[in-house]
Amino acid sequence: MRLTQRNGVTAYDVASRYDDAYFADLAARYRERNRFARQRLANVSSLLPPLPGRKLLDLGSGMGTFAVEAAKSGAFAVGIDLAPAALTAAQRVAESERALVSLIRADGAQLPIRSRSVDVVLAADLTEHLDDVTLGRVLREARRVLRPAGVLVLYTPNREHIFEKLRERGMLKDGDPSHIGMRSEKELVDAVSAAGLRVTAVRHLPSHVPAWNVLERGLGRWVPLLRRRIGLVAKEAG
Repeated sequence: MRLTQRNGVTAYDVASRYDDAYFADLAARYRERNRFARQRLANVSSLLPPLPGRKLLDLGSGMGTFAVEAAKSGAFAVGIDLAPAALTAAQRVAESERALVSLIRADGAQLPIRSRSVDVVLAADLTEHLDDVTLGRVLREARRVLRPAGVLVLYTPNREHIFEKLRERGMLKDGDPSHIGMRSEKELVDAVSAAGLRVTAVRHLPSHVPAWNVLERGLGRWVPLLRRRIGLVAKEAG
């Protein structure tokens, strides 16, 4: 698999960018349910299996969006993040939403979770922040903690979208500098397969910008440049 991180930068090198302001902005979008938050919730929800009674592990849970949503849907939800600011923000969001969520400060590459104990492992907007080595470790840990019938769900921006192509050519303003691991669908599938998981579904999901949303929904099936988000579902191989 082709290396995708920038100049040898690792996930741990950019960790300091995830501060109180970073998570406060995301929390505000979620509380307001603005267009970005609504589309993100719809996209990720479309990838998840029914959650009532299941244990969901939200890797890189940030300010808690999907751990909170899973708990509100009847799941036993656990949020994992390495950033203290993330857990503080997530606790506030969970309390405001009256959602019972377990929050743990931990590294997704070294999960303090018992093997074969989780029904759903979700990594939403996480893999683009990970270098290849760290991504491999995170995926292997996800496989370890999944129950035999469990599923892994990934949601991430697509490196092949026109926005990212223009950024690579310097024709569009750089995005989030912590996005050191932007990947194509093939690169993501290869990484998941290398971790011993079998990809069962890949979906291309739209952005929140109205005009682009229409184009991506209408033409993304035929035009790779209009595939904004990758949604991937995988199970244990075999």
